[in-house]
Amino acid sequence: MTSDQDRARAVVFLTVRLVRRHDLTAEEAVTAIAQVRAGQDGPHTQLVREEATAVMREAAIPIRRLLDALRPVAVAAARAFADIARALRPIQAAAARTARAARRDRPDWASPYGPPPRRGGRGNARTATRARTSRRRPQHHRREPRRDS
Repeated sequence: MTSDQDRARAVVFLTVRLVRRHDLTAEEAVTAIAQVRAGQDGPHTQLVREEATAVMREAAIPIRRLLDALRPVAVAAARAFADIARALRPIQAAAARTARAARRDRPDWASPYGPPPRRGGRGNARTATRARTSRRRPQHHRREPRRDS
């Protein structure tokens, strides 16, 4: 849903609330909402602002309840992760020492699997295939059309 669609639904929602709760006509409610959106003052713009604030408060109530219910779980999870991190510190330190004591019989960049392949040199399968497939046949080697007898 686009933001324009969201705005249109909010206008309809506020219009219905203004008509039902404050006995405005639909035209008065829509005009007041348009005035608030344009930053203008009108006879009913204060009602629009009050209704919008009330809607936001009402929407926040279940969100606050959910967050209050989840807070103990989040605190317990944070404590558990902190305990795990403390338990892993010695293991992490040992792993760092082991990594520093790595083999020194070759430079760090050298691979135990041999040197990296050369580009464009002899034995490069990709360039050899490309060279083979890009050659054109000489004119005298073109096939003759088949003759069905």
